[in-house]
Amino acid sequence: MKKIVAGLLVSIAFAAGQPAAAQNAAVSPEQKAAIQELLDVMDYRAVMTAAMRQMGQALPTMMRANAEQAILSNPKLDEAGRKAALARMEQELPQMADTMQEVMLSPALMDDIIAETLPLYARHYTADEMRQIAAFYRTPVGKKTLQVMPQLMGEAMEMSQRVIAPHFQLIMQSKKK
Repeated sequence: MKKIVAGLLVSIAFAAGQPAAAQNAAVSPEQKAAIQELLDVMDYRAVMTAAMRQMGQALPTMMRANAEQAILSNPKLDEAGRKAALARMEQELPQMADTMQEVMLSPALMDDIIAETLPLYARHYTADEMRQIAAFYRTPVGKKTLQVMPQLMGEAMEMSQRVIAPHFQLIMQSKKK
């Protein structure tokens, strides 16, 4: 189970990519001010915290599915070994999920995400574009967008897992033949 969680953490780290500082140059003072305005209007810290909470709620299901798939498809395990591994996974999963959720809701993680967001936004938007986006988020539909964004992200994650899982199962079954 710990190897599976470690694999999940590694995959999350690779999905996150290289640190923004390594990817791009410094953010200009004008860009930094515009990004900060945008993040403030978006209530970015609260939005990200809510999104992380949504992901954290989906995490045990995702971890269980990944662990079960890894255990059931492990050719080194016989039936008794699979049963024992599944039982161990069920026993360890709550603590692992709690630990992952604790990390995901850490204020220090939010600080790091926000610090990495500055160069990310600066790479894709000009200062003027960020001010225009901030203006949109001050409108009624912009405010609504921000309110429903965490829920949409959570539902999209669940939907993606539901849609992707059968495709992975088909591929895994075809590889066994």
